[in-house]
Amino acid sequence: MSDSNNQRLGLHRSDDIDPNNPLDWCLSSKLREQLVAEIQVLEERLAALQGVSDEIDFSLQQTCREMIHSRQQLFLQLRRK
Repeated sequence: MSDSNNQRLGLHRSDDIDPNNPLDWCLSSKLREQLVAEIQVLEERLAALQGVSDEIDFSLQQTCREMIHSRQQLFLQLRRK
C-alpha cells in the first residue's frame, strides 16, 4: 500500500492524536480490546455450532474460523506496533 493510501486510511504513525480516527496508532488499545471481545464472541459461536450434531453447517463454521483468524492476525499486528 502506498504512503498516500496509508495516510488516507489513517494507517500511518503520527504524533498528532485524532480521537475521531479509530485506526490512529495511539488509540490502538481500544481496537485491541474490541478485537479480543469479538474473538471471544466468535469462539463461543463456533463452539455452539460444533455442538449441534443434527444439522451441521460446515460453511458457517469455516466462516467463523476465518473471522477469528483474521482478528487474531490484526491483534498480533497491533501488538508489534
